[in-house]
Formats: sequence, C-alpha cells, structure tokens
Amino acid sequence: MRDLKAKKELLHVVPKHFFIETIGIAYCTIYQKGAIQLNPLLYNYFIDETSSKKNSIKLLSLLHELRIVSRSQLISFFRINEQAAVRTVEDNIHFLKTNNLVDKIRKGNQACYFLTKEGHQSIGGYYTLPKVPEYNLQHHLQVNDYLIKMLELTKDRKNLKFVLTERRQVFETKDLANNRNRKKYFVADFIFRFRSKENKEVNWSFEIELTMKTRRRYREGIFPKYIAELKRFPYARLIYVTPSPLIEEELERFKGYFIRKEGEDQLELFDRLHVFSAEEFEQEMKRLLEKDTFINWTNEE
Repeated sequence: MRDLKAKKELLHVVPKHFFIETIGIAYCTIYQKGAIQLNPLLYNYFIDETSSKKNSIKLLSLLHELRIVSRSQLISFFRINEQAAVRTVEDNIHFLKTNNLVDKIRKGNQACYFLTKEGHQSIGGYYTLPKVPEYNLQHHLQVNDYLIKMLELTKDRKNLKFVLTERRQVFETKDLANNRNRKKYFVADFIFRFRSKENKEVNWSFEIELTMKTRRRYREGIFPKYIAELKRFPYARLIYVTPSPLIEEELERFKGYFIRKEGEDQLELFDRLHVFSAEEFEQEMKRLLEKDTFINWTNEE
C-alpha cells in the first residue's frame, strides 16, 4: 500500500512549462526560489526539492530527456553537485522498476533504463514515447557519457543557462515548423547555452560522431548549416568528437574543404569549429572553457 500511495504522488509531477501556462509566471517564479532543482539539464521541469519523491522525479525526468540511460550513468548524473548518494539513487531506481514506471534491458554487464508508458504519463511526458528505446543504443550511451563530462566541467559556472538535449531540440523545432509531419529534423546531439555579461546567449553545439554520414550530407547539409550558424553568432562553437581516427581525419578534411571555399577572411569562424578525438576531448574542453572570453566574464568580477 505504501508503494501504491507513493506511485500516485508521482502523478502530480508535471513539466515546468505546464505550471507557467496554468498557474502563472509570478507564482512559478516564487516557487523556483525554494522548490525547484536548478539543474541545467532539467531546467524544463518543476521539481519540488522538499518532496520525499524528488529523486524519483529526477530519474523519470532524466529518462524522459535522454530516452535511455545506463545505471552507472544515472548514478553519475546524481554525483554532479552531490545531489544524492549512490544507495539513494539505487533505491529509487528499484522503486520505479517495481512500480512499472521504468523498465530495463541489459547491454553486457550493465542495465539500461527507459520510461514505460505509465512512467511517461506520470510526469506528463510531451516527447514521443519510443517504441524501441534501445534503437541506436551505443550512440545514446556515448552521448550520455560526453554530456556527463561536460556537466562536470561546467558545474560551477553561473553563466551556464541550460542544456538542450536532442529530444528537446526536435520538440521545439517541430513546434515552430509549419509542416509537422514525420520529416527528419537535423539537430545537435546536445547544446550548452551560456550567457554573456550583457545577458546575450550563445550555443556550444556538440556532435558525437560514431559513424560517418554520406559526403553529400556533410557538404550540402550539415557543415553549411553549422557554418551559417557560426557566421550569425560570432561566439558560437561547434564541437565534433569521435573515437575513430578515420572519422576524425574525414571531418578535418571537410573542415579544410570549407575553409578553402569560404576564403581567408573567414578563418576566425573555423577557429570555432573543432574536431577532437575522444582521448583529447576533456583536456581540449578544459582549455576552451578557460580561454573563451564570452563565457569567462564572471571571473572578472
């Protein structure tokens, strides 16, 4: 009976934007000061930090944002900013699984969790519930690893506004599009959005490249889109990372092709288009985070 009561309590959880629409911005702002977990990845959800079910709600919200997450990755997300102890996370995962709010599959020695239909409904899920959550599993798990690393590297940065997941980007793009059919939308694997001292915003877009796309897609679609974005926003960055030396070489080749095509007057733009190997990713990101003048204004105060 206790589990059933706790399960019903979770049904009161809704994404933050629903509170803004139904209750009002002023009310929501007052609540944010004392009750909302200021996690840049879960900025879009109302999470009452005084609730005994806050960790279960965070787990459900993470799975909603990221589609599928391994047990060790869920624990890592909670270790950032010391949100909960390992045992607490494990107990909450067990509770959600026992109550059919999440399910799991096994990949080797690790368990990977995803939302059930009941879990999706419990948080008012607005992304499409995947029919095959484990589709492209390796890519999702790799993206999660790099996302965790970036959250660790930026956890003390007050000017990190929020993180846009792939699912959030697709959701917003569809909402803005006139044609809302089943067309495929091109978005980054995730985006870190920073604020400047003047409260201007800039995106750092991340692409985790495990397989090569066609040359036509790179030449006619992907690179032109990002280059246009880098031209439009002078402090934006695009970060490619790959564990494959061959893919790294090909990406550098495409970068060189567009440097020649755009001309020498655009060289500064390509200083903000990065291609990193998996091995150098952490060190290079530390370097960029330290030297970028747009996002380091807080250090001047």
